[in-house]
Parts: sequence; C-alpha cells; structure tokens
Amino acid sequence: MDKLAPLLVGAHAGSAIIAGHYAGLWATLHEHPDRKWTIPELCDAADCKERWVREWVGVLASAGVLTLEEGMIVSCDSDVATTLLPSSEVLHFFTSLEFTMDKEPEIGACFKKGGPLGVGYNQYPNFQDWMAGWSHCRNENQNFPEGYMKMVGDGVHEALEKGIKVLEPGCGRGRHAMGVAKRYPNSSFTSFDIDEEAIELNKVEAEKLGIENIDFVTGDFCNLKPEWTNNFDYVMIFDCMHDLPHPALAMKGLKGVLKDNGIVTMLDIDTSTDMVAQTKKPITAVLYNISLHHCMSVSLSSGGVGLGACWGVELAQQMLGEAGWGEGEIRVITKDIPNHAVYVMTKGKGLEGNGLH
Repeated sequence: MDKLAPLLVGAHAGSAIIAGHYAGLWATLHEHPDRKWTIPELCDAADCKERWVREWVGVLASAGVLTLEEGMIVSCDSDVATTLLPSSEVLHFFTSLEFTMDKEPEIGACFKKGGPLGVGYNQYPNFQDWMAGWSHCRNENQNFPEGYMKMVGDGVHEALEKGIKVLEPGCGRGRHAMGVAKRYPNSSFTSFDIDEEAIELNKVEAEKLGIENIDFVTGDFCNLKPEWTNNFDYVMIFDCMHDLPHPALAMKGLKGVLKDNGIVTMLDIDTSTDMVAQTKKPITAVLYNISLHHCMSVSLSSGGVGLGACWGVELAQQMLGEAGWGEGEIRVITKDIPNHAVYVMTKGKGLEGNGLH
C-alpha cells in the first residue's frame, strides 16, 4: 500500500483540480496570491456555493495542494494557482483525464485476446477540443507561429513571408494552420483531416476570423490526393504522426507532395524509444496514459500498428530513413519546446533551391 496510497490520493486530487478549474477557483486564487481566506470569503470572490467549496477544500488540503489552518483558513501557494490557470499546459494534462477515465471499461476490454482492437476515434468527441486547447497553450508559450518558424530555420520564416504553398496533414481543429495563415498572408495553405466535423468547424472559424488564404478539406494522410503531387513548398505536421493507423505509409508520401526543393517539419512527442530508460522519468506516466487511452487505441481500432505517443526519437528517425529520407536530410531539434521534438526534413536544396530562402 505504501506505493499505491500516493497514487490513489493523486488520482482523486486530480479530479478535484479539474472541478476547481471549471468552477473558476484557480483563477480567483491566482488573482490574490498567497492570501489567506475564510471559506465564505473565497466563495464570495469566486461566486461559488459554500458547501461545494468546503468539500473541495477537504480534498485538496488532504492532498497537500491547498493549506488549511485552524479556524478553517485556506491558502494556496501562488505558483500552484498560476500553474493551474487555463493558459497552463499542466492544467491541460490534468483535463486529459476527462477523456481517459470515462473509457476504462472499453479500454479494459481491448486488453483481452478476444476483445476489440481498440476504441475508435469517434468515441472521443471531446478530444479535438482538448487538443486544440493544449496546442493553444503551447503555442502561446512558444511565440507561435513566428517563433516556431524561426526556431526551425532553413529559411522557413523568410519563405512564408514572401509567399509559398503549404500543406498541413492532420490539422484537427486547425489552430496551427489558422495561426500560421494569419501571420503569413502572402502564403497559401491547404489543411486536411479525416474528421469531417472538425473540417466544417474550421471553415466556419476561418471565415469568422477573416482568414482567406487557407483551404480546409477532408483527407487521409495515408492516401494523399493525386493533385497534391509535387505541389507544395512546405509541409508542416503537428502532433499527429503517432496517431495514424499506418505512419510508415504516411511518411513515404511526404516527399511526393513536395516540390523538387522543399521542406517538412514534424512536431511530435520527445521521448526515447528505450522504454526502460524513458520510464525512469515519472512524468512519462502521463504521456503513456494518454497514449494508452487515445493515441495507440485509435490507431489499433482502425487496424493500424498502434505506434503510440512514446514511440521515441530513435524509432522516428529510423522510420523516416526507411521512408526514403537520407541521413543528411533529417535534422532533429529537441529541448526547445518542452516534451517535444521537431524533425526537419529537407528535399533537394530545400527552400533555398526554390529561391525562397
């Protein structure tokens, strides 16, 4: 029980942390750093009911997230409240529990030899919105898109400024594509996803934002449209390769859609393929659990290989090589974006060869 007790406490504290997010309590605590509150005072400030907040405090004071002193005085360290604001990536890792915990019977059935292959993509109606929120937080923290493009280098920022044709596979709710298209109006963008509902929502959002240089279409990364062959200067991929049923097939198609001189960037999770080494880092449990409940599951459910979020940099490089990218054509950037690696693949002379550097 010594090993399990902290995990049990943490699991239930995580649930209460999410509830506090929706109640607006972390935002209230953040606005008044290190203040000591009576529970009625906190309720008035957050516009909450006293009985609910009292029980919530009981959970999180027991877990050590909040401090409860004699006289029922509540306080929260300012760094905790800041870390749990809606703009925090940490908060989004907590809210990932919302689409994992309600799937346990289905996921458990998949373990069995005679059970389902996986839980299908359409069984996660909230995932696209969660992913969009996480991407937004990460992008805000990384000065996306300009900061990202300058970090990638190889003239991508300059080429986008001049005007190039860009393809984004697996766009989800389109946060990346719309951000880049808005910042670089001289370039044209085609973004696709297999999720038809997400594509329709993206079209509405782009029109609302007045972004006219982007085209959202339904498409399959493993079955790229023939008219896209040799048609794009730049392909940008964000957090989707490891979810695909057949990522090796998708990787093989990347060179084909590029012009003779072009570039691909692929942002994905930064882990080691060496599972023994990687699991020495406790935070990796979060990545593996999201993968167990979504990334691996949706791939397997459609007859895919179930690569998983923690496939690792070593395997990614190996698979890119097997897909036709030579050793000198692949560059990997790690540590610039927390928990992520960026793979840069250059075809021919890259954008410099097109006179766009």
